[in-house]
Amino acid sequence: MSSKEESDIIITSTKELGLAIQPKQEKKSYLNLYCFKLSYGIIYTYMFIGASMAINIVNRVIFLQYKFKFNFTLMLFHQIFCICFFLTLSKTSKSFIEMAGKISFQDFMRLKYQYIFYTLFFIFKTVVAFLGYQLVVNIPMYVSLRKLLTGMTFVYQYFFKKRKISKLNILEVILLTIGAILTGMDDYSTDIKGYIAVFLKNTTGLINLEISENFKKKNGVTNLKLLIYNSFLIIPILLFAILISGEYTKLKIYFNKEHNFHYYRLCIQLFLSCVIELTTNTSFFMSNEKNSSLFTQLLSDTKYIFITILSYRVLKTFVFTWKNILGVGITTLAGIIITVNSLYHNVQISKRKPKIENSNKDVEKKENEKEDKEVKEEENLEKK
Repeated sequence: MSSKEESDIIITSTKELGLAIQPKQEKKSYLNLYCFKLSYGIIYTYMFIGASMAINIVNRVIFLQYKFKFNFTLMLFHQIFCICFFLTLSKTSKSFIEMAGKISFQDFMRLKYQYIFYTLFFIFKTVVAFLGYQLVVNIPMYVSLRKLLTGMTFVYQYFFKKRKISKLNILEVILLTIGAILTGMDDYSTDIKGYIAVFLKNTTGLINLEISENFKKKNGVTNLKLLIYNSFLIIPILLFAILISGEYTKLKIYFNKEHNFHYYRLCIQLFLSCVIELTTNTSFFMSNEKNSSLFTQLLSDTKYIFITILSYRVLKTFVFTWKNILGVGITTLAGIIITVNSLYHNVQISKRKPKIENSNKDVEKKENEKEDKEVKEEENLEKK
């Protein structure tokens, strides 16, 4: 084999390797609004941001104000609500069936091991998330630790997956990390259990981002279908976990005790948690199916700005310092850059012509038709 042929093979294999490394880009689909078009990918991402903000506040109220610290039970409520919602939708909405794909036992058996593995992982991830809420009471500290997930996602994609990341995104990661460190600087105490819980939440969050981003590419299954099968699988596992862990006994003791609140308020909070959790999971899966995991994480990090401020107003569990404010300010700057950049690449301005021009065109069309009619009449007269 000649050296030229060898070099051709090397170049070809390098190109193939480069194509394999790069994520497969799908053609963007847009929602056509009056003045502009907005990509569905960015819509799902902003839905995820809003729902994530709300679920952080609602779950903290349930855990801290109502002392309802029953993780498996809360997860069970979420999944039962999810199943009821999807069953109703599957019978009433044709567009939902088209988006999710065929749902059946035979279809499930085709990838049963992948679904079961994801369900077990989902339970572990959610329990770790709940523990993070409960153990780290100080909101700036929690926000500080959670924002490190962006840096972890960047390191994983840039150094391990060899993804090309723009300089602007690198700047956003740096600003978010600095803001995270400053936000929690006054509370770097020795809360080792809380640190471990939030670090595990970050790690499982990173894995979840990777799974949801690649599940459709590897298995040809929509993320919405993965979410539905996960809800079916998780219910019997959670019921078993409630009985084995002794949570059922603790629940009976909890409801037999007298509390300084009415139970209907707790029921309202639990219902809100179910609705918001469904929105959070669905929009997360849809967003990560259409966007890269780093993009989803960068954009969703802006929610922690509002979480910090809302938690300060609602829970009153911490006091703002100049370091907190500076950290939130830097994070806000990064959030503005991310938002403007994301909207720039996901919005198309509709080129709508004024109604006056359209009306003028109609007048011209009528005049032309009238002239053509007169010409034809004259031609007919000449023939006669």
